[in-house]
Amino acid sequence: MKETTHYGIIDIGSNTVRLVVYQIQPQMVYNEVQNVKLPIRLYQYLNDENELSQEGIDKLIEVMEVYKKITAHYQLEKLIATATAVIRQSKNNKKILSDVKKATGISLRLLSEEEEAFYGQYAIARTTAFTEGYTVDMGGGSTEITYFKDNQIAHSHSFPFGVVTLKNLFFNESFPEKEATLKQVRKYVKEQFDTLSWLRERNIPIIAIGGSSRNIASVHEQMTDFPVVGIHQYEMKQKDLKETLDLFTSLSLEELQSLDGLSKDRADIIIPANITFMALMEQVEAKKFIFCNKGLREGLLMEEINHRFPQAFTTTNIAETSVQRFVETYQMDVSRSNKRIELMRLFVNELQEKQFLTEDKEKLLSYLTFGAQLYLIGSAIEEDDSPFHSFYLLANSNLNGFTHKQRIALALLASYKNKSFFKLLSKPFKKWFTEEELNLLRRAGGLTKFMEALNATSVNDVLSFSLVEKSNKYVLVIEWSFDPLAETYRGNRQKKHLENVLQKKVVLDFKIK
Repeated sequence: MKETTHYGIIDIGSNTVRLVVYQIQPQMVYNEVQNVKLPIRLYQYLNDENELSQEGIDKLIEVMEVYKKITAHYQLEKLIATATAVIRQSKNNKKILSDVKKATGISLRLLSEEEEAFYGQYAIARTTAFTEGYTVDMGGGSTEITYFKDNQIAHSHSFPFGVVTLKNLFFNESFPEKEATLKQVRKYVKEQFDTLSWLRERNIPIIAIGGSSRNIASVHEQMTDFPVVGIHQYEMKQKDLKETLDLFTSLSLEELQSLDGLSKDRADIIIPANITFMALMEQVEAKKFIFCNKGLREGLLMEEINHRFPQAFTTTNIAETSVQRFVETYQMDVSRSNKRIELMRLFVNELQEKQFLTEDKEKLLSYLTFGAQLYLIGSAIEEDDSPFHSFYLLANSNLNGFTHKQRIALALLASYKNKSFFKLLSKPFKKWFTEEELNLLRRAGGLTKFMEALNATSVNDVLSFSLVEKSNKYVLVIEWSFDPLAETYRGNRQKKHLENVLQKKVVLDFKIK
C-alpha cells in the first residue's frame, strides 16, 4: 500500500449499532479515526412473531442515515455494513435489509452464525500468539463460541442467548440481584453448554472478545490498580471473575452506572455476561480468561485488506510483525536498528562459543533482538529522557503477540540506562517476574546499551568479536572495517555495562582489518 486509505465498518448488533472508520497506513498499521456507538437495543423491538417491528426498523434507518453522513466526510476505500443475531433471528430480515437499502443506499450483509464466529477468531489468530483455544463473543442476542487448533476453527456454535436475552429472561429491575436469580442463570447457561460434546477440558485458555468482556476486564484493572494501560491480552482467572461478579451484585443500578471501567449503557447487562464467562471457565476447566480487543470488526477489516495484500495480516510471526510496524510508525532509523541487532547476534555467538552463556541462547536472543530493535524508541517523542519515554511508550501500547508481562520485559530492555534506572522502572512489576528473570533482563539491557555504544556511527562494520579471559579480567578484541575512533570513545565509556554482565573488568582491544 503506497498511501493512507480509509475503511468503514458498521456493526449492527442486538444491543448496539457501531460505526468505526479505520485509517490504514502504508505499513499496514490501522487506527480508529471515528468510533461512534449507539445502544439502541434492537432486540427489544422483536415482537411475539419474532419480527422486528416497524418502529425498530425506523430506529435502525435513523442511525444508518446518521452514519452515512459521517462516512461522507471520508474517501472510503470501502464501507462494510454487517448485521448479526437480532436481524438474523428476525423472520422479516429480508424486509429489514430492503428497507435500509431503499432509505440509505447502504447494503447490509447478514452474517451467518458461522461467519460471525469465523471473523472473531480470524482477528484473534492474527493479533495474539495463541494457536489453540476457545473463543467467546457474547452479544445482545447470541453467544458465539469456537474451539480452534493450529489457528483453524475445529468447532463453532452460536447459542441463541446473549446479555439482553438473559436479562429479559431472569432479571428484573431490582439491584442488587438475589442469589437465587444468579443460580437460575448459572443453571440455564450450564444446561446450554452441556449440549456440546466438544466443549470440554483441554488445558487451553478462553479468549474473549466483545464489549461485555472488555468492560469486565477494564473494571478488574481498576480494582487491582493494574500498573499499565491497555486490556489487549489482559488475563483473568476464575477467582478474578468471581471478584468482579461479587462487586457487580453488591451495587445498585445507579452505582453500577457510575462504576469506573464499566460503560453506563452496560450496567444492567454486565451481570449475566459475568455469570456466563464463569460458567464457561468451569465447563472447560480453563485456567485463564484472556481478553482480546480485536473482534468481529477487525476480522472483517483484516480479511478485506488481505484480499489486496495477502501478507498484510497473517497467523505467523505476529510479534515480529508488530514490532516492525511499531518501528515504522515511530520512524526509527531502521538501518541503525538492524546494525544493532547484527552486532548483538555476532557477540552472542562469541559468548556461546566460548561458553560464557549459562542461559539458553535462543531465549536470550529473543529478548535481545526485540530490545535492540526498539532501543530508545522514545527519542521519537523527545531526545531528552528518551529512556523514560521508551519505557512508557512500550509499556502502554497494545503490541500484538505480546502478553502484558512480555511487553514490560520489552519496555525494560528498550529503555535500559543503568542498574538504578532499571530497578526504578521494574519496581511496580516485581511480582510479575522472578529474580532470575529480572537478572536476565538487566544483563540483556546492559548488553543492548553496550552494543549501541559500538554502533556510534552505524556505518563502521564489526568484522569479529573475540573474548579472552586473562587472570582477573577479560580482553574483548573487536575487529573493524575502518578506524573506529568514535566507537573507541563510546565503547570505553559504556564498557561498565559489559563488565556488569560478565562480572569482571573488561579491556577493549580495537583492531582494523
